[in-house]
Amino acid sequence: MRKPRTLNFCCVLKMTAIVPVACAVLINEKGECLLGSRPEGKPFAGWWEFPGGKMEGAESIAQTVQRELKEELGLRVENCAPWVTLVHTYPHATVKLHFARSWDWQGEPRALEGQKFGFFAPGQWPDPLLKASEPIARWLSLPKHWLYLKTAQAVEKLKEGLHRHFDGAIVSAAVINHLDALKPQLKALGVSEIWCDDTVELEKMKQFDGVWVNDFTSVDSIEHERLAVPADPASWAKASDGRALWAHASANVRVGSSAWARLLADNPVPVFLTNVKIDDERLLRKHGAHGWVEVI
Repeated sequence: MRKPRTLNFCCVLKMTAIVPVACAVLINEKGECLLGSRPEGKPFAGWWEFPGGKMEGAESIAQTVQRELKEELGLRVENCAPWVTLVHTYPHATVKLHFARSWDWQGEPRALEGQKFGFFAPGQWPDPLLKASEPIARWLSLPKHWLYLKTAQAVEKLKEGLHRHFDGAIVSAAVINHLDALKPQLKALGVSEIWCDDTVELEKMKQFDGVWVNDFTSVDSIEHERLAVPADPASWAKASDGRALWAHASANVRVGSSAWARLLADNPVPVFLTNVKIDDERLLRKHGAHGWVEVI
């Protein structure tokens, strides 16, 4: 009688193990990001991605980024901050991608592994782009400074005049009837996207660029494809369904705190600060916050 075939346990581990990878999002003074093409001899040769590589031993994300970019491109990364973590399955492997952003490095990139490379502005990405890099490309095009018009009193405050720049605006049901009159003023402030929150009627949500969700319990009832969800490690799995574009931290959470560190441990989408007033994005870079929301 023929013996049943057994699968070597070590082979099973190799097939199912998730490979930890650290990737760098290097951003220059123009806001352009460094990408490289995969060299010949590697899977997906010629496809573009954010540079990085496998984490070795007890390396931290920053240590892997520093080592890999020195080996691949001859760059010395001085500082980088954790940003987003993704799990992606390729035909040959499943990888856990820890993305870190940096504006602080030394040297000019060189093709030390025969790869192509270049700096690209958000929305002008090279083709073809690796599937795992597509969410990163979307997030880098997100507005960073949001204005949240939450109450009817906010309309009057806006009319009184705001002189700071905003990329995006969020409106509640209390404000929606004033929106047509407010749009010219929002445009003058620099607003390129207008979202609503989940107090707005479901059928009206599709008129907006996205929906701010106050509570995860309402996610399933919202049909919009672009959501901003509460930042909560217990709900990160639900935030990975593809519709959540970013997460908003509680106003009680402060950057640099232990609660903030927990949010950035395995967050599958960028995290924004809430109910803060900041004029300079550089203040947030070392903390890993993608942007901020100012409530009026």
